Amino acid sequence: MSHWTALAVLLVAGLCIVELGQSYKKSVRNRTAFWLGTACLLSLVPDLIALLADEPDKSWEWMLPLHFCSVMQVACALSLWIPSRILRSIVYYCVLCATLQGMVTHSVDHDFPSWTYFAFFLSHGVTVIAALYLPLALQWKPARWDFLWALLFANLYLAAVHPVNKFLGTNYGFTVSTPASGSVLDLLGAWPWYLLWMQIPALILMYLLTLPFRHYPMGRTGGALFRS
Repeated sequence: MSHWTALAVLLVAGLCIVELGQSYKKSVRNRTAFWLGTACLLSLVPDLIALLADEPDKSWEWMLPLHFCSVMQVACALSLWIPSRILRSIVYYCVLCATLQGMVTHSVDHDFPSWTYFAFFLSHGVTVIAALYLPLALQWKPARWDFLWALLFANLYLAAVHPVNKFLGTNYGFTVSTPASGSVLDLLGAWPWYLLWMQIPALILMYLLTLPFRHYPMGRTGGALFRS
């Protein structure tokens, strides 16, 4: 019940933020983008606080901001401030394919009213709102094959973080095993096969996320922050 309540609150907050971003006043849209990007960055702090509060025995190796969602928190902030079509494509597709899935399945061990509960929905929620803010408020539009940039970025992340996991004994990006609390990855076989098979649903989802923009084959960069 607490899971769906959090999703409902985030839905209402997201609608309000997007409504502000669609304001006819450019100053309002720019301020909203700035503060939403700031919220994405600052949401890294409650993530760390939650680990210290709810899992005090956790070693420092598990407290690094190396989860894919953590990387996306930084990328979301930059995408709101920098009018880069490739960066915004990476954020839009990766967040709505990976982060949104994580938020819906809620793969955390601590429920309401723990610090982890609030930090989880805050960090995941602001990134999903940011990903939707790009096309709905900043007029960004991807080109037909821009989702391939997102797929490339996601695989480069997995390739880069896996040696770190082997060295530190961690599981950032779930490259060593699927989440202990369960996720859709469990349906894709054992390690390392799920890392391979996940490419297929990822490609399908990314392509489906492109369909709303099929009338924009050349793509659009979107608005820049503070641009008059």
